[in-house]
Amino acid sequence: MTQLLVRAAFSCIYHGMKSERILLLALAVALGLGCFLILLPFLPAMLWAAILVYCLWPAYMGFSRYVRPSIAAFVITLVVAGIVLVPLVHLALVVAKEARHSQAWVQDAMQNGMPPAPAFLSKIPLVGGILTDFWNNSADDLGGTAATLQPELESIAHSGIMLLAKIAHGLIGTVVALFIAYFFFLGGAQIIARIRLLLVRIMNENRVTDLFTLVAGTVRGVVFGIVGTAALQGVLYTIGFELARAPQALLLASLAGLISIIPAGAIIVYVPLCLYLLAEGHPVIALMLLVYCFVVVGGADSIVRPWLISRGASLPYALTLIGVLGGAIAFGALGIFLGPVLLALGLAVAEEFAGQPRGAWRQP
Repeated sequence: MTQLLVRAAFSCIYHGMKSERILLLALAVALGLGCFLILLPFLPAMLWAAILVYCLWPAYMGFSRYVRPSIAAFVITLVVAGIVLVPLVHLALVVAKEARHSQAWVQDAMQNGMPPAPAFLSKIPLVGGILTDFWNNSADDLGGTAATLQPELESIAHSGIMLLAKIAHGLIGTVVALFIAYFFFLGGAQIIARIRLLLVRIMNENRVTDLFTLVAGTVRGVVFGIVGTAALQGVLYTIGFELARAPQALLLASLAGLISIIPAGAIIVYVPLCLYLLAEGHPVIALMLLVYCFVVVGGADSIVRPWLISRGASLPYALTLIGVLGGAIAFGALGIFLGPVLLALGLAVAEEFAGQPRGAWRQP
C-alpha cells in the first residue's frame, strides 16, 4: 500500500512538471510570435542596417579612437545618408522636371497636333524607318492613335503611380534603416555577444563560431564582389558617358551601375545610348563608347568580380551569382544578400547531414 502511494505521488509530480514545461513552452512560443509580429514591419530595415554596420564596422572602430563612439556613429551615418539620399533626390528632381515637360508637350500635341518625326529617328539602324512611319501616321490621326493606345496609356499611368509609391516607400525604409544603423553602431558588439549566448544554448561553441564565420564571409563576398563591382562599374560608366557628352550622363550611369549587379546587364543602357549618338551624327564617339563599355568596363567585371567574391564568400562564384539573382527575385533588393547567405547555410547543413568535413562542399 505504501509503495502504491509513493508511486502515485511521484507520478503526479512527474506529470505536473511535464504539464508545467508544456505550458512554459507554449508561453515562450506565443511571446516569440508576438515579438516577431511587432518587429516584422521593421525587419527589412533592420537587416539593411545590420549589413551596413557590418561593412562599415572597421571604419567606425578606427574613427572611435579619436572621437566619442556616439559622434563617430552619427558622422558615419550622416555620410552614408548623403551618399544614398542625394542620388535619389536628384533622380526625383529629374523625373519631376521631365514630367512637367512631357505634360506641356502632350497638351500642345493634343491642341495643335504632333510635329513631323525628328530627323535623327530615321537614321537609327533597323528600326528607324518603322519608328518614323509610326510617328508620322500618329501625327496625322492623333485622336485615333490616342483611342487605340488608351489601354496601354492607362496601364503606363497605373505603373507610374505604383512606381512612385514604391519609391516613396523605399525612401522611408532607407531613413528608418539609417536611424536603426546609428544604434547598431553603438550596441553592435553587445548584440553579437548576446546572439552568441543564445546560440550556444542550442549548439556547441565551435559550430556557433563556424556559423558566424560563414555568414560574415558570405556577406563580405557579396558586398565587395557584387555590390562593390557594380559601384566601380557605375563610376567607369559615368566617366565614359560624360566624355561622350551623353544626355543625362549621371542618371544613365547610375542606372547602368545598378543593373550591373547582373553580369552584362548594363548592355540595355549603353547600346541604345550608342545608337542614339550614332543617329545624332557622332559615329566615332558612338563606336569609341561602345568599345569602352564592352572592353574596359566589361573586362573589369570579368576580372574584379570573381576575385573579390573569392576573397570573402564561402560559395563558388557560380553559386554566389545564382544566390544573388534568385534572392533578388524572391525577396527583392534585400535578397541580393539573403540569397547567398541562405545557400551557404543550406550547404553547411547538408555537409553536417552527410557527415562531410566542414567546408567540403563550399570550396570554389
